[in-house]
Amino acid sequence: MKQILKIVCALLIAVCLIPIEGVHAASFKDVSKDNTLITEIDYLVEKGIINGYPNNLFKPNTYVTRAQVAVMLTRALGLQTTNVKDPKYQDVPTTHPYYKEITAVQNAGIFDTAQKFNPTATLTRGDMAIVLQRAFKLKGSESSYFTDVSAKTRGYKEISVIFSNNIVRGYDDGSFKPNLPLTRAHFSAFLARALTLSNPNLLKDTAYDYTYSHYSLSDKKSYTLKYQYSHNDDKSDVWTVTDLNSNKVFNDELLFSDGEVYGQGFARDYDLFYDLYFGLPLRIGVIQHEDDGGIISGIRITVKATDGTVQAGGVKYNNAIVLEQTSVYSNRVSTYYFVDGIGLVKELYNDVVIYELLDRTAN
Repeated sequence: MKQILKIVCALLIAVCLIPIEGVHAASFKDVSKDNTLITEIDYLVEKGIINGYPNNLFKPNTYVTRAQVAVMLTRALGLQTTNVKDPKYQDVPTTHPYYKEITAVQNAGIFDTAQKFNPTATLTRGDMAIVLQRAFKLKGSESSYFTDVSAKTRGYKEISVIFSNNIVRGYDDGSFKPNLPLTRAHFSAFLARALTLSNPNLLKDTAYDYTYSHYSLSDKKSYTLKYQYSHNDDKSDVWTVTDLNSNKVFNDELLFSDGEVYGQGFARDYDLFYDLYFGLPLRIGVIQHEDDGGIISGIRITVKATDGTVQAGGVKYNNAIVLEQTSVYSNRVSTYYFVDGIGLVKELYNDVVIYELLDRTAN
């Protein structure tokens, strides 16, 4: 009977890891398009790191097992599965269907040496933090931010590190729930975020003047705008904006970043708030939710890619940050393309290009 159970468990693991042709997260019957984790699930599915079950099911609320985590990490990190050193787990013989992957993650120092690996056991949120910190060698603050995480909590430092890297948010009551088992959806989200973690410089380079084409939604006219760095007002870089054809002066642009937060807005007579304001580093998925309290209510900001490609001004930019901003109060969708060290290169409003970088010249 025990041998039969082992075979059944192995088959269940295999089903969720064998690629299913044409699978896309949006096609899963049990993953809605409104699911806030769909960007991350999509990413892993498209990379072939995790897959669905038959009948177009993803089973997002099913607990992920330690063996499944080992396989996904091996794929995600491209770990070597040949010439591995047997960790001698009592419950993972060389005949185990995922012996190579389990051995690979142990050899990489992601999982501890122990008598047993417990391949069918669940992974807790606290253990997830330890695994991801080791797998991606993450660094960051080691101070606790959660009401239920103290220096005595297993994974205390690692939980703090993945939080400071914006991989986890925690719960509304300020807790982390380190002992709660992880679901497939949540592990997919955390793994995808770790894989796409990026800490780019989104500011314009003050050593250059920027020229943009701009289509104004307010007056339905096209402009050629020149951005020139003016000064720093002790918080933000201030850029003067003029139209090259008419010499019309637009509002100054304000850009702020301290490595932990990015802000972008325009100077107005009646306010100075930022139109975009979010935390760094970035990773794919929702980074600001419309239900969050904060500077701009009703707005959702989603990072669609940290390694995107965009064409602007006849130049192809790789490794672009792609942000999507939506509002619960309208059907507006704004898409921003940023490039590290250059700043904004393109902006769309409901698929209409309203800003496009044409040129940069040293000032």
